[in-house]
Amino acid sequence: MKKLLLLFILSFSFQQLLQSQDGPDAWTVHYGINARIFAYAINPQNQNIMYLGSLDSGVYKTTNGGLTWARAISGMTYYKVQCLAISPSNPDVLYAGTDSLGGWTNSGVYKSTDAGANWTLMSADIYDTKGIQAIVVHPTNPNVVWCGVFNALAASAVGIWKSTNGGLNWTPSSTGVDNKQILSMVINPKNPNVLYAGSSLVMPGSTGPSKLYRSNDGGANWTAVTTGLPTGTTTGNPVRAMSIHPTDTARVLAVLFVNDTTGGVYLTTNGGQQWNKKWGIPNTTGTLPRSCAISPINVNDFYVGLDQSTGTGSMGVWRSSNGGTTWSDFSGGALLNSYPIRALVFRTTGNLALYAGAASATVVAARGIFEYTFTLIGIQEPVAAVDFRLHQNYPNPFNPVTNIKFDVPKDGLVKLSVFDILGREVAVLLNERKSAGSYTYSFDGSGLPSGVYLYRLESGNQVSEKRMMLVK
Repeated sequence: MKKLLLLFILSFSFQQLLQSQDGPDAWTVHYGINARIFAYAINPQNQNIMYLGSLDSGVYKTTNGGLTWARAISGMTYYKVQCLAISPSNPDVLYAGTDSLGGWTNSGVYKSTDAGANWTLMSADIYDTKGIQAIVVHPTNPNVVWCGVFNALAASAVGIWKSTNGGLNWTPSSTGVDNKQILSMVINPKNPNVLYAGSSLVMPGSTGPSKLYRSNDGGANWTAVTTGLPTGTTTGNPVRAMSIHPTDTARVLAVLFVNDTTGGVYLTTNGGQQWNKKWGIPNTTGTLPRSCAISPINVNDFYVGLDQSTGTGSMGVWRSSNGGTTWSDFSGGALLNSYPIRALVFRTTGNLALYAGAASATVVAARGIFEYTFTLIGIQEPVAAVDFRLHQNYPNPFNPVTNIKFDVPKDGLVKLSVFDILGREVAVLLNERKSAGSYTYSFDGSGLPSGVYLYRLESGNQVSEKRMMLVK
């Protein structure tokens, strides 16, 4: 009897492990996290180290790519985490923002300087409500950080706050912002003086329009960039999330609540000068886009996480592979289109993977973290390369996916990018340090027209370029 019980336990554990492993082109679930996930952060220097921000139990951490997770809450006195940010230059430094219900002494901005082992509340200077909805960190200075504040009961006094000493002190950073109910922020990774902030409804009275703002001087001054966005005073379209492409930084995706059918997905390709609505996700009143992400390897590959104010209707993840022209339900496998998705983020080392944080208040299976791994994105062969070489893509011609292989003889920064025939960069497949070896990356041209394209490999002072043909 004991042997049978042991076999059952081992079999069950093995099945759980199998199901929690990432699989190619399918959504799988990471077990053991019964929490509503609102935020996700990945260590850029070691992407097996990841963090979750939950509305139920604080921060979770994994050091093995998601196989196992453990709570990382030492020092936290309040666990309702709304947002999470990691320093790109020193990933031991993290900031977590909570909602305001913990009160003045417990809610606010928590900071960790030891990779989540310990946390300290660092927001005494913030005299707005302590409802922290967004945090962004300077790409090269972990002590420079901005946060956005939302007050559900009254108008925020400041809305955007900045610290230049790691959260010890905060100063108002919202000159030019007339709607100080801030729900989302992103920072330009190439030019940290450029930031974007998205607002909620105007308080008091909860009227529209919500606005998007841009700063060109590190948050000292802001200008509304609203051309193309909903303008009605009765439109209820909070700017809930944004995503900025890591290389084409003039390209920003913003998602607005569809509270009166005028929200949805908006894209700018010129740094906010013009926003264009991208139709195709459900456009019925009550559709709540909660998260979004632009693929780091394809500027025209977009993902949006949906919720519903009524708790019914299509949710899950929606995808456009052609720059927002058309959209399709991207849910499936372990992730159902009835699950509300509050966080989306990409892992870029190894095979490209997308993580989705689910946050159902009532359905246990619709909580936690889900993973979708894409095939043939960054496969390294075990044999070290002898010479610098860019191989011809295969298949060629292709429709819409092809594989690009290259060899690099020594460790260093490697960039693999795709250009149209006019020399305009349309995708960056890789731009990071790589060990010596042979690699294969996949390029998905589904968002591009038929034609001849160039792909270029750069490593050190060596450059190689070849042509390929997309035929649809």
